[in-house]
Amino acid sequence: MTNLKKIFFVLLILLSNDQISAQSLKGTVTNRDSEPLIGVNILIVETGKRYIIAKNNPGFFEFQQLPTGKITLYLEKDNYESRTLIIDTRVSDYITIQLEEKHSVFEEVVITSAEGKLQRENVNPVSYRSRSNLFETGATTLGEALMNIPGVQQNTIGIGISRPVIRGLTGMRVVTYWDGLRIENQQWGEDHGMATSELGLKGVEVVKGPSTLIYGADALGGVIHYRDEEYLQSGQNAVQFASRYETNTQGVRNELGFKTAGEQWRLNAFVNYMGHTDYQLADGNFVGNSRFWTSNGKVALGYKNRGYLLNARYHGAISRIGIPGHTHDLDPDFSQFIRDRRGLRSPVLPAQHIFNNFLNVEQKWITGASHFNLHTGYTYNHLREFDHDRFTPFTNLVLQNATYNASWQYFISEKVNIKTGGQGMFQWNRNLKPTESYLIPDANTIDNGIYSLLSFEKDKWRVMGGSRIDTRVIRSFAPDSGIDSSIIQNIDSNPIFRNYLTWNNSLGAVRNDKHSTLRANFSSGFRAPHLAELLANGVHHGSLRFERGDRTLVEEQAFQFDLALELHFDHFEFIINPYVSMINNFIYLSNTDSIVASPAGNFKYFEFTQVDRAFLYGGEVGFHYHPHSLHRLHLESTFSLTIGQDQNGNPLNLMPQPDLNSRVRFDINNNNRLSIKHLTLEHQFFARQNRVTPFEAPTDAFHIVHFAIHGKWNNLGKSNLNWALGARNLMNTNFIAHLSPLKNLGDGIPQAGRNFFIEISYDLDWKKKATQGKS
Repeated sequence: MTNLKKIFFVLLILLSNDQISAQSLKGTVTNRDSEPLIGVNILIVETGKRYIIAKNNPGFFEFQQLPTGKITLYLEKDNYESRTLIIDTRVSDYITIQLEEKHSVFEEVVITSAEGKLQRENVNPVSYRSRSNLFETGATTLGEALMNIPGVQQNTIGIGISRPVIRGLTGMRVVTYWDGLRIENQQWGEDHGMATSELGLKGVEVVKGPSTLIYGADALGGVIHYRDEEYLQSGQNAVQFASRYETNTQGVRNELGFKTAGEQWRLNAFVNYMGHTDYQLADGNFVGNSRFWTSNGKVALGYKNRGYLLNARYHGAISRIGIPGHTHDLDPDFSQFIRDRRGLRSPVLPAQHIFNNFLNVEQKWITGASHFNLHTGYTYNHLREFDHDRFTPFTNLVLQNATYNASWQYFISEKVNIKTGGQGMFQWNRNLKPTESYLIPDANTIDNGIYSLLSFEKDKWRVMGGSRIDTRVIRSFAPDSGIDSSIIQNIDSNPIFRNYLTWNNSLGAVRNDKHSTLRANFSSGFRAPHLAELLANGVHHGSLRFERGDRTLVEEQAFQFDLALELHFDHFEFIINPYVSMINNFIYLSNTDSIVASPAGNFKYFEFTQVDRAFLYGGEVGFHYHPHSLHRLHLESTFSLTIGQDQNGNPLNLMPQPDLNSRVRFDINNNNRLSIKHLTLEHQFFARQNRVTPFEAPTDAFHIVHFAIHGKWNNLGKSNLNWALGARNLMNTNFIAHLSPLKNLGDGIPQAGRNFFIEISYDLDWKKKATQGKS
């Protein structure tokens, strides 16, 4: 046993006052009138054990084989307020819990990964959407679906390449996590899309701004945290199949899943394939080379034994994505990108070939009042961009990233706890051969950080604050001697060695009353300049420009104040969430309006530069109305606004359009053999964006309407057959989003026209009856 392991286990023993042994917990759940309830879903958050109170024993639950110490119970039941409470199994073996009745439930209730609390109890502002909610009106890709979350838009090239934009910030300022694993995929490039998939997805959490310390550096815009489906409970098995077809791109998506769970071991496995031809415009023409396909596989293996849990997850993906609008011409002819007939699925150039491997291992120990968590992971991203040669890529990059995240949470009491942790990553960026060009040099990046958070509750208030110290080391390497000078002509090849040390803080509070939630949060964060911002010095074909970096750039430092007021009534909810963010030493890509001639063509000249201070402010305001007189009707609407400017009041470039997203849903849920569950009509309005930089074109306002019908086939015993059909862009609107890089090509390349879709999903479950506390 190594010294490190010995130290760890000594700490484990010292911090625990009890031996790890099996514990049981029994109890009763009632309403306000002390009447026992049935159908209550009770979850042990730390272990995943679940119990559903059965009809034959109203109100009663029982758990066996629990850890010795403090655990979190989460209770939910239709038309009742969800609840969390901390129980010490060393003290309590029988408890009585009361749930409050709620006439209407507006939000999707979830325990967030950041704080392990109900969403309404979070100090940090977290938005959550389940997969079913994100794709309710038939979004084609996960990037498009994320636009259902207030404050989130997308920067998209065609359909296959999409990057999320949170309150005006994107790329290296938005950090992506998958069940606790940080994902890196060369997101500095404007033409480099997301590396995640909706396969096996349960839902998405979005943290806006640098409002929590547990995610580390770079998240000045925010964090997108993808959470996969949970395991089944013990004795359960399930097979899932889903298929979808779209008319606009003749797109297909097929998914297959298998889930099984025993007493200690649990397994989830999923595979899918998605393929699309060139997308069709509102005028009936097609955008050349917008075709793409991708295939994903996911496996999750879980093990639990009293106070120990293990989750090992793997995600592999391979994609081929066409790059529409690619040209070497300074003033391209719009017609060269448009086709009068649909292209085949066969590949053409230019295109990206992407191969991703993600390994994600989580271990948790629960003992006494302490929870230990060790998260380790590895990501491998291989990106090849082919321009004109099918055999020699223009860019051939491999990014490997090894991460760790260790934390200790100690419950001083039910109302007070402290969480301390260390986090870091070791990143290797390499250019492989053969390649035509380096866009960034070979480099290593090392991050390490430590943080501590204190959380306490008093009456209706919950307060959390903490500090974090981070270091980052960036070291680039000179190209191999004898390398062809044409390959390194697009970078500054002189090596750099940089060290960064920063200290950041956060302080927030939330007050929950019966009809209101008030949340306030102040936080800071930092981001070091990326290699592309420091050392770019040539043509980047994917973004169609000549880019020059600046070796003198310094790190960005952000400060954000976020305030939210939520009002909750039986039939109406309202939220207003203003914010203001200041970023010192803000780095941006400036359009100089100059032209650079190169062997590959003539390109506009851009350079990375900094302003002393940038301000972003705005927020979201929305409501959800569920009228008592028409109980099946749901009306939702949210308005989002982001304004960005420098210290002199000059606009920042590429700020998202103000948008209003409204949705009307009517629940039917009839009992016919072929039944309709609900109808949904969604309207998205994007206002004119005329607050632009001198060389940035404004964008006109536009409306998009989506419609969907969801239903099911009843009386199928242990299986479920669900179906949906509808149309995206129902009114066939011809539009170009302000954040689309394709809007500057010729007269601009619009986005997809009307798209009809149909999908089916089939689930077959076989399991033991009752849940009787086993999982």
